[in-house]
Amino acid sequence: MKNVQTIRKLIALCAALALLLTAGVSAFAQDNGTTKHFSVIEAASDENALSIAEIVAKNRTSVVAIETETKIVYNDNYYNNPFGASPFGGLFGYGYGYGYGDGRRSPREYTQKAAGSGVIISDDGYIVTNNHVISGADKITVYVAPENDGDEEKSYEATLVGSSESNDIAVLKIEAEGLNPATFADSDQLQVGELAVVIGNPMGTVHGSVTAGIISAKEHSLTIDDVTINAIQTDAAINPGNSGGALFDSFGNMIGVVYAKASSVQIEGIGYAIPVNNVKTLIEQMINDPDSVQAQTDGSRIMLGITITDVTEAISKQYNMPIGVYITDVSSMSAAERAGLQRGDIITGFAGEKVTNADDLNAIKAKQTPGETVQIVVDRNGNELTLDLVVPQPTDVDTLSNNQRNP
Repeated sequence: MKNVQTIRKLIALCAALALLLTAGVSAFAQDNGTTKHFSVIEAASDENALSIAEIVAKNRTSVVAIETETKIVYNDNYYNNPFGASPFGGLFGYGYGYGYGDGRRSPREYTQKAAGSGVIISDDGYIVTNNHVISGADKITVYVAPENDGDEEKSYEATLVGSSESNDIAVLKIEAEGLNPATFADSDQLQVGELAVVIGNPMGTVHGSVTAGIISAKEHSLTIDDVTINAIQTDAAINPGNSGGALFDSFGNMIGVVYAKASSVQIEGIGYAIPVNNVKTLIEQMINDPDSVQAQTDGSRIMLGITITDVTEAISKQYNMPIGVYITDVSSMSAAERAGLQRGDIITGFAGEKVTNADDLNAIKAKQTPGETVQIVVDRNGNELTLDLVVPQPTDVDTLSNNQRNP
């Protein structure tokens, strides 16, 4: 058992996690034919298992493609940051494009586009997805697959109903009727080895793409940008753009919202989904009682822009690594990247305190004051380095960071 646990931690150590999408809830129950109240349908079905083709036929129109547009404003004053936030900074050499005179320019902006997936959960247009797919977006467009092959898909502009950063779940609404909602299964009843089918929008271009595999593990704990999920693990192929899509069981019912994948030269076939039982109550609250749910991203937390996993004592001894927090990914334009943190660094100290795991790092980070400079101690290829990091504002959750976590 100890060997199995060690292997799982080693897998997490190698992972470059990138979020993905999956979701699906059920239908609205009619109250006296007028008032609608959302309720997740627990799928305790006695029906025989479906073939993969039948699962796809049942849910093909339930999974949607999502595209977002976000305005990014940057200041290219090279006296402060010569190759700074401009997307072209440094590409042609120092000062290129800054003009003459004192080198100062007004703030500029450009539109960043990203893609993900979502799942229809009511026939009148409620959709569940990952928060990281839509976080910070100025425009959200949803593409619904046609009922008949050969027909064109329909596009709708969506509004945000509610979102939870700590659970990485969001609910959208489009103005449509007669849609095909997915239904939730009881994810607590999953067994390792069961059939698993993923439907989503990989690469942002293959709407309704299908992959299949098995349930590889349950309750796998992983942390990405301070969000810890006890996830379902599957070997069904998951790729960038799948985030917010659905993981279905052998009866064609949704068991998870696609969340992330693990990828490296050594690792293939490891993807993760948020179990539906963990978020179904939250989703219902977002729709039925939005005032009881914090609908927007929690700005009280400081986000460094890193994906991390623990270097445990067992891993430390076996691979001669220091105990600490291993960085599997650093988001572009994040506070971590600006400080010089790199993938493969092991954080052992933060703001003068020792770091032995992700909980230590999060607790220490929460005590810092935005705008101040703190020192981070890291091990990089056996060498200890001390880097200066400017603590970001709590609301400075970089959009590029979110979209890079969303393959």
